[in-house]
Amino acid sequence: MAIVKSGPFLGFAGTVDGITYYQLPSGVTVAKRKNKKSTKPRTEGQKATQSTHGMISKFMHPFEEIAKVGYQHVSKSTGLNPHNAMVSHIWKTALDGPPDNRKVDLHKLLITQGDLPAAAENSVRITAAGLSFTWSTENQLRNSHYSDQVILFAYFPTLRESEVKFGGAERRAGSDTLPLSGIEKGHPAEIFISFIANDHSSLSNSIYLGQLIW
Repeated sequence: MAIVKSGPFLGFAGTVDGITYYQLPSGVTVAKRKNKKSTKPRTEGQKATQSTHGMISKFMHPFEEIAKVGYQHVSKSTGLNPHNAMVSHIWKTALDGPPDNRKVDLHKLLITQGDLPAAAENSVRITAAGLSFTWSTENQLRNSHYSDQVILFAYFPTLRESEVKFGGAERRAGSDTLPLSGIEKGHPAEIFISFIANDHSSLSNSIYLGQLIW
């Protein structure tokens, strides 16, 4: 990979004469020549890596919307876009299982990352309207504030869908509901809760609350 600092391809995105030009989130233009296909048989390690790449790519589809918010600050600090920042987190922290059959461990998965404190106690239950969340309202924690807003998220793996509520009730309210009227019933929901500062300057690490059947 080469950095383009001047010339006609500065700011260009596309492929010319086998060289692909694209922009990093920082605005830097880079160029990369497509590698020739290897004639050597792939090793078991290479096959496992490719399989994991495919699994994560498929897994990420219902998380694209939450990643844009949940990894916005990680993106700024790493130079990765939010999608790739979350993928990087999954690779480094949230994989489980043998190399040839890796899975995302939801107990390790963070759908948001940051240094804002989460609530000390959290719970969720099914209601006729959706998911009803409650949380403890202590606000003496470092960097926290009563006006922090809750983020509610439910992932439906069998449907490959998700439902999210950004900028929900304030921390001091202690409760909020995630409506699920558009989601088919009878499917498991994997549930997370997080907090974001009122001015969106910081986020908490998300907390996985487990699975309920909607």
